[in-house]
Amino acid sequence: MKRFTAILILLAAVAVSAMPDASPKDNSEFIFARVEPTQREYRMYWSEAPWHHDYPFSEEFILGMLRELSGVHVNPGSYRIVQLSSSEIFQYPFLYISEPGFLRLTDVEIANLGEYIRRGGFIMADDFRTANYLRGPEELEVLRSYLKRAVPERELVRLDARHPIFHTLYNIETLDMDPPYGKETPGFVPQFWGMLDDQGNLQLIANYNNDLGEFWEWVDKGEMPFRPAVRSVQLGINYLIYAFSH
Repeated sequence: MKRFTAILILLAAVAVSAMPDASPKDNSEFIFARVEPTQREYRMYWSEAPWHHDYPFSEEFILGMLRELSGVHVNPGSYRIVQLSSSEIFQYPFLYISEPGFLRLTDVEIANLGEYIRRGGFIMADDFRTANYLRGPEELEVLRSYLKRAVPERELVRLDARHPIFHTLYNIETLDMDPPYGKETPGFVPQFWGMLDDQGNLQLIANYNNDLGEFWEWVDKGEMPFRPAVRSVQLGINYLIYAFSH
């Protein structure tokens, strides 16, 4: 693990500067698609829409790391915002949903979500938490309820470190980690939840009581040293490679 940390620290120093070497006109092998869904009222907490949190810094950072660590060809424009109500979501095999605890989906969005999953797409749900933090609803149950309406035949299940997604590039032997915020809140302990297809392949991973995008943004903006974010990068790269290969 120390060796991996040293490698990641070295690569983090060059990742951002390396990205401009690729022309924005080059064809990218991967597009990081962030979902814009309908969400409940949020202005008592933030001025920025929850689905937009950490954008575009988290995308720019993880794309730079993906290119440097895996050799997948991406360029500085390899990310998009897509509306969940649009058929455009079916063009992207990987979707990123920020703040799923604030979802308030329409019937069209629920139908699209179910169709996307049944077609074999992969979803990363990030940045949501226990009800104790914002004194709001239990955000895992918000996500679970919409998934149950979208794909009633599937279940959201707790994952442990034995799952293959945690061993695609980096062997992550424990899921114990400090979240970027919230440690002082009772019950604020990171958990990883997933949804499997009929063959047992993971189609959705949810970072509950955690926020990988926040780690990526803070490092990208120079607001956090890289060492505390190493695990978030390992997880993100593993997720992407698993999505590419399953």
